[in-house]
Amino acid sequence: MTSKTQKIAWNALSDAMAVAGSIGGIILGLVFALAGQDEVIKFHGWLFTAACALACLFLFMRLLDGEGKRDDTGYFDGPVRVATVATVFWGVIGFLVGDVIAWQLAFPVLNLDLPWTSFGRLRPLHTSGVVFAFGGNALIATSLYVVQRTCRARMVGRWSPWFLVWGYQLFIVLAATGYLLGVTQSKEYAEHEWYVDIWLNLVWVV
Repeated sequence: MTSKTQKIAWNALSDAMAVAGSIGGIILGLVFALAGQDEVIKFHGWLFTAACALACLFLFMRLLDGEGKRDDTGYFDGPVRVATVATVFWGVIGFLVGDVIAWQLAFPVLNLDLPWTSFGRLRPLHTSGVVFAFGGNALIATSLYVVQRTCRARMVGRWSPWFLVWGYQLFIVLAATGYLLGVTQSKEYAEHEWYVDIWLNLVWVV
């Protein structure tokens, strides 16, 4: 088997695994959404289903657009750009929430007498948002950028870098909505629920 033929075969396997994974995610999300015994878990199930459906659509669009036939020379900077934009976006959100809770300490009326805007729920949203969303995306972007330049090689994988970046964004959304809806493990800087922990570990491992 020539190197070109082997490359085409690996690309086809990667495409098939990516599509199968997104379809499997849709099924898993529907299980949580339809069979969950808690309203927040059901909500997160629908969120997960929607995210996997978007991923499946993204894959098909890229494949139909000729992504599977493109030349793989050069650096793989698409995920780096997405992570960089996400760093700025989540940084603004995290710092704004921090400003709001700082004002709430001086003016408790700013809690608005709503459970979702209380200091107790916004405080972990701020700390985890700055640490995980802002800091985590910054580390992902710089790592993916620097490793390619220092090694002078394109990043390994066709879809795994995209899975890392977008899967991490899904983790942030699941964790943040869990904080606002009052579902946490009550552990400092690790408040997100068990199924969000499992998803985060899966994102890092893959």
